Amino acid sequence: MQEITQHYTRSRELSIQVGLNGFSFVVFDISPGMGGEAILRSVAYRDTDMASILAREPMLTATDPPLNRVFVGSSTDDVLLVPQPLFEPERAEQYLVAANMYVPGMTTLSNNLLSSQAAAVWQADSGLVAGLLQLYPGALFYHPLLLELDTTPTNHVHAVLDGDLVHLTVCHSGLYAAETLRADTPEELLYYIQKLVKHDGFTSYRLILTGEGAEQLRGFFIRYFNEVDAREIRFYNHQRVREICV
Repeated sequence: MQEITQHYTRSRELSIQVGLNGFSFVVFDISPGMGGEAILRSVAYRDTDMASILAREPMLTATDPPLNRVFVGSSTDDVLLVPQPLFEPERAEQYLVAANMYVPGMTTLSNNLLSSQAAAVWQADSGLVAGLLQLYPGALFYHPLLLELDTTPTNHVHAVLDGDLVHLTVCHSGLYAAETLRADTPEELLYYIQKLVKHDGFTSYRLILTGEGAEQLRGFFIRYFNEVDAREIRFYNHQRVREICV
């Protein structure tokens, strides 16, 4: 990160993530003339009352510096992946109905832009989505499970820690499995990983742990994997989606 000065053209990028139990955002201050950026503010709330948060966070509605890009991530384990060759955006709701995942009264969202492997379909609170679109008409909505589908190395399991959720991607010679799930303990997470790879018993997988708390989990998982790469990164999803959407 570099210090920003008033002699350069500035803009901002905003990354928001909403889940059932919280709301977080990061505001990035961009200075193209200096080739750098700075984090203006990063906050995580344990509630999703948008009116209250907006009142406390004027930076979310400030017009100067202007907002260049806005990303809205939905942190939910009720997400469906559809292979890219089969995905049709206008049928997003039908996919959820067929999978018995559709909830009437909620807004159906989809994203087929972040991965060449699959599109994601999920739902979010209608009032929240409408409010965000009113504030940020050009916002890109996405699901964090998409972020590592194309980049998980061969013979690796990548677990992105996201509060009370984990986004799991398993790659053998290609994408083998991917799922967002709730795991309250390391033992639970290990169980789900073993469940995903149980039909591929001939592969010796390595594990990547990414996100807040990754380093603390390394000691537990090193007993079960030949190699564990722990990447302690705060607000990982907020940064990763911006890297993909260059």
